Amino acid sequence: MSDIITMPNGSRWRPSKSKEHIKCASCENLVDTPEELLSYPSGNCPDCGNSWTGAEGRGTVIYVTSPEEITGES
Repeated sequence: MSDIITMPNGSRWRPSKSKEHIKCASCENLVDTPEELLSYPSGNCPDCGNSWTGAEGRGTVIYVTSPEEITGES
């Protein structure tokens, strides 16, 4: 998350983002790239090659907006 938003008052913030993922029921591989996600549910796990079972865990990781880390000396 390297994008930084600079507000009118000069404060710097990291924007909110989210990322979807699927956890393979056969091998526990965490599938999280757009190409891999497109293989679900009709394709196979890109790691073990087994067909998706329908029992995979789906989820979304959410990164909330936060201020940029403060650095420097006083």
